[in-house]
Amino acid sequence: MSEIFGFISSAFESLPGVRGVLGFILVFFIPGFAWTLVFFRQINVLGRIALSFGLSIALVTLSIFALNKLIGIGITGVNSVLIILCITFIPLVIYYVNRLRRRR
Repeated sequence: MSEIFGFISSAFESLPGVRGVLGFILVFFIPGFAWTLVFFRQINVLGRIALSFGLSIALVTLSIFALNKLIGIGITGVNSVLIILCITFIPLVIYYVNRLRRRR
């Protein structure tokens, strides 16, 4: 798994601007946006975007530090990306399961 991330990160080494923008979106927007889909159904787009930034900052920071202290997972780039992907993937699964339930 770390070989895959090593390949991807080496591809972005030559493009620091793209890496910075993608990193910013991954850390500060996507996790919070995914959780707003689960918890806030009746919110407008502007409110969802604003709330996404706050939720992302809180969730990413607390998740990484909590897993470091409780389980002893080191704070590295690969571990951080995996944690961020996990806290993004979980609400998306919940959202789509709830959406399928409402259709039936």
